Amino acid sequence: MANDTRTTAEAKYAKTQARAREAAQAMSEAEAESRRVNSNTARLRALRLARDAQAAKDQVAAAEAKAAAKATGKAKPRAKAKGKSTAGAKSIPVEKLNAANDE
Repeated sequence: MANDTRTTAEAKYAKTQARAREAAQAMSEAEAESRRVNSNTARLRALRLARDAQAAKDQVAAAEAKAAAKATGKAKPRAKAKGKSTAGAKSIPVEKLNAANDE
């Protein structure tokens, strides 16, 4: 009977030790996964900040170029307005304008 009690106690102890090892391994795996997620998040954050900084830099450069072009008078030509047709309009010099030309 004493021998049965001893083997039962040893079996319980072995189970407890196995559970402790499994718990430690699970904690280790969870910590490793957490570190992996955190490092990936940091990498993606750095990429996003670099992309945003470059976009802001490009936007400032475009605004400066536009301002410089406007200052030198070499702005981009404007596009013709849609819907306004000048095919049927007559052009009359200002000197010849009078009420008789109005039609």
